[in-house]
Amino acid sequence: MITRFLPALFLLAGCSLLPPSQTAREQYFHTQVKPVLQQHCLQCHNGRLPPPSLNLTSRALAFTRSPGGREYILPGDPDCSLLISAVQRGGTHPKMMPRTQVSLTDDQIGMLREWIEDGAFWPEGAAGMLRPQKSAENP
Repeated sequence: MITRFLPALFLLAGCSLLPPSQTAREQYFHTQVKPVLQQHCLQCHNGRLPPPSLNLTSRALAFTRSPGGREYILPGDPDCSLLISAVQRGGTHPKMMPRTQVSLTDDQIGMLREWIEDGAFWPEGAAGMLRPQKSAENP
């Protein structure tokens, strides 16, 4: 009797292993990643103010290497991404970010880690452009 249901069980189990769709990744970027970067990172990392080496206003600028040759955002590998080293408390980055009175929450850091681990989807063009925004916690 149970052997009759095995194909359906394998099909259901396999569905959870499928990578997120492009639409799901895009929605995650716009609803989770983009607001955190705009509210907590772009006050400084927007190309107009120091530090000039990391500019998070677009995909093309964010996916670059540091002057030391390390990736700021290395899709699939949050542990080798300088962005994660900079924002996590106790990281290896010499200066914890953001340099404001409010640091990122554990949930926000986890979300960034998950985003990078999942391939760091960031749309090209106008849909992927970021602009600094104020947040209630970080006026």
